Amino acid sequence: MYSTVTAWGVDDPTAPPLQGHAYDLSESGVRIELDEPLALGQSVSLHLGLPYSNARVHARADVVWINDVDDDPGPRRMALRFTGFLSDSDHDRLVAYLGNGQLQRAA
Repeated sequence: MYSTVTAWGVDDPTAPPLQGHAYDLSESGVRIELDEPLALGQSVSLHLGLPYSNARVHARADVVWINDVDDDPGPRRMALRFTGFLSDSDHDRLVAYLGNGQLQRAA
């Protein structure tokens, strides 16, 4: 299940935002793909669209893994660990979304 993601580097807020897709969303982090990779360890602000919903979650995260360019010739896949949310309601919205039963675990 893909959803939209917009990422901004915390270190350089003047840089243009990067648009991509998010998947493997959990309470602790998310895997995303962008046309250009972020840097390992980079802190970013994220706006995540929640699949099957009009809701968005605003969070901060650190890049903890980037797929190798040889394995990812197209959009680069990377994993991010959430370090905080813009507000408590963003965290609550994510937790409610993940727990609402609409999502099914793949077998």
